[in-house]
Amino acid sequence: MSVLPPNLPKRFYTDFVLYYTPREDIPLPPWSTLHPPALPYAIGRGATWFAADLGIMIESYTDYCVPIFEPNSYFPCTLFNYNGTAYFISDKTTGYGPCCVYRKPWSPPHRDFMQQFTHFFNKTTVDFGPGVFNQTVDWWIIPQEEDKIFRKGKIRDHPAFGGYGWARNKLPSGNRPQVCFWYEGNDGWAQQLFYNFTDTGPRIKDLDNFILPEECHTEQACIYRP
Repeated sequence: MSVLPPNLPKRFYTDFVLYYTPREDIPLPPWSTLHPPALPYAIGRGATWFAADLGIMIESYTDYCVPIFEPNSYFPCTLFNYNGTAYFISDKTTGYGPCCVYRKPWSPPHRDFMQQFTHFFNKTTVDFGPGVFNQTVDWWIIPQEEDKIFRKGKIRDHPAFGGYGWARNKLPSGNRPQVCFWYEGNDGWAQQLFYNFTDTGPRIKDLDNFILPEECHTEQACIYRP
């Protein structure tokens, strides 16, 4: 039986833990152990703020960045969407900082973005693993784009780019909390687990007075500059 995908809340805040491995010779996520099944791998912390009514989304990576940058992403960073533009903040020593334009035009995901994956429902797990996996979770696959199956000089041997896991149990608001987002990095795989997901309370008001950081008054594109 297929399960209909949920929509995002109008606003939410969540903490997350990101697990990343450069290895491509291990089973694909989701990993029931939370972390990759073999070394080496990195563990990082972060938080996400989302406000659809403001058109703003912020992802703050405390320990290391989303693994899509060259030559590596082992540095703290912040990715955020504001005024139809995606910005990337990092230290100058990364080759990208202090701020650059990652994508333009670019907006946060629409609240109903999961509906495009309706026909890619994968499975339902119960007590799949510890922590956030110790509940009923519904999973959807993100299919690999045809033009991305051949990347970086080799053919990808898997049809999936990544996937989403959502808790079956709803929040008091009626929205379902996101549990997991797993995806392919430049090399290897990442599994992002969400904790303290909330669509009520003071944290969802954090973006009300958001102002574009001074260093982001720039048109510099996010091109690696060693």
